[in-house]
Amino acid sequence: MDAKPPSASRWLSAWMKEARKAYLLAGILTLLSAGCFVVFSWYLSRFAAGWLASNQLEPGDLWVAVIFLAGRYLLAHFAALLNYRAGENIVVKIKKQLYPKILHNSQTDAISATLLVTRVSDDLKPYFAFFLPYATASVLVSLLLLTISFWFEVWVGLTLLISFLVIPFQMIMIGVGAESLHKKHIDLFMKYSAVFYNRLHTVAEIVNLDNLLPQQRFLAKKSADLNTATIQVMRVAVLSSAVLELFVSIAIAGVAIYLGMSLMGIMPGENYGKGYDFHVALFLLMLAPYFFFYLRKFVSAYHDRNKALASAKLLMPYWEESEEAPLEVADEALQSIEIKGLSFAYPDSLLKVLHNINLQLPAKGLVLIKGISGSGKSTLLKILSGSLKTEEGQLSVNGKDHRWSTRWLRENTSYMNQFPFLFDGSLHYNVFLDKATETPSGYPDFLNKLLAKKEAGWQTELSHNGKQLSGGEKQLLTLARMMLHPKPVALLDEPTANLDPGTTEVILKQIRLLSQRQLCIVASHEEKFDAHAAVVLNLNWGEQM
Repeated sequence: MDAKPPSASRWLSAWMKEARKAYLLAGILTLLSAGCFVVFSWYLSRFAAGWLASNQLEPGDLWVAVIFLAGRYLLAHFAALLNYRAGENIVVKIKKQLYPKILHNSQTDAISATLLVTRVSDDLKPYFAFFLPYATASVLVSLLLLTISFWFEVWVGLTLLISFLVIPFQMIMIGVGAESLHKKHIDLFMKYSAVFYNRLHTVAEIVNLDNLLPQQRFLAKKSADLNTATIQVMRVAVLSSAVLELFVSIAIAGVAIYLGMSLMGIMPGENYGKGYDFHVALFLLMLAPYFFFYLRKFVSAYHDRNKALASAKLLMPYWEESEEAPLEVADEALQSIEIKGLSFAYPDSLLKVLHNINLQLPAKGLVLIKGISGSGKSTLLKILSGSLKTEEGQLSVNGKDHRWSTRWLRENTSYMNQFPFLFDGSLHYNVFLDKATETPSGYPDFLNKLLAKKEAGWQTELSHNGKQLSGGEKQLLTLARMMLHPKPVALLDEPTANLDPGTTEVILKQIRLLSQRQLCIVASHEEKFDAHAAVVLNLNWGEQM
């Protein structure tokens, strides 16, 4: 990393390199598209001038104009497609790097992280897919049309040049305060969205406690605050569009008035009426609105730039953290895991979730972590997965130092959440993680009962995190995936919570079998694990009992 952190605009510009070939090709197509419009305007104005001035029709000119007009739209379409895909690919790459950075950042909770990734797509994609291409197109097309305008009539060229310089300047002036407005809006969106999400998940408790009306008033106020922030942002967008249209109207009217008066001889002078006739006047008049075509799009996308800069400032701290050097951990076999004096507290909290934990874990077997809700079980699992960093205490794998051990755990653990994650796709893909369509073999037998309930079998399509499945079926799928893609350490957070007795027995049996081959660390209230656990850790409000 540089000694001095880059600005948000530099940080965004650096990502352009990820799609520079696509942007370059799109720029060439845009320039060719503008050239087609110039040829179209020349032949159409010649056709119109011949018809109006000499009453002569030249169908050949009209056909040439139509062909080049079609070429203009075709080339512009492919340029837009390239720019859109380039923007999409850049955002995918940003998200791909952002996910692990958020996952390993102990200052971001799951809900805030999800909202942040959502805003990345909403705010950065328009910047890379529209703003940057329109900015490039505005410069390329404007230079082309300015050259042609100056070639035929210097005063038309000067009028367009002044507009070209004034419009971006006034947009910069308007955008000075827009960025801070967007940042405030994003902060409010993430903060209040987390509040709304929390209330939705606790709506049953709110109703049972007869607390619906106070909560409704509370949410109504938060919603009004968010709407006020949104309206302030939209006011800036409307203002920028209104100012643009004012300048564009004045510039086009100025060109039209000048050309008309010059042709009528009302405005004589050494530069008036020279080098062009009615045909050329119509040609220049057709180019004037097109001169502002990409400038209009650029200004409308300027709103996207402000949003992207605000989002970039939120994302940059994740990249500014010191990058860890590559570490050779994949081939190291597990011998033991040792925890000494480990404590952990979340940021902005004085209360330690874990306090002075000491534990020796074997290379394989079942380790049970017990404790009431809120006792720190899930936090300890996240530390053992390498996701949460702790500065207090020592975590050692195979006797290695804390940093190496954390990286090893990050690469060599599989994690099963109480609320499993399922992909949008087939049952087959969710278990085997490939697109094969043939009937699979070698999967755990406990899936047969689940498959028998589905008419499409392995090709049953899942969406919205597997809403078509029950909680137990989701757990079984996730467990099967963990077994078919094994890692040295398996972490399971409440794998049998809220499941029926039959499914619980299946999961207990499979975890016992799994623990014979590898280390299984289970956080659970289930008493049936006790008899099979090699190590049992009892937690009480973060304290080791």
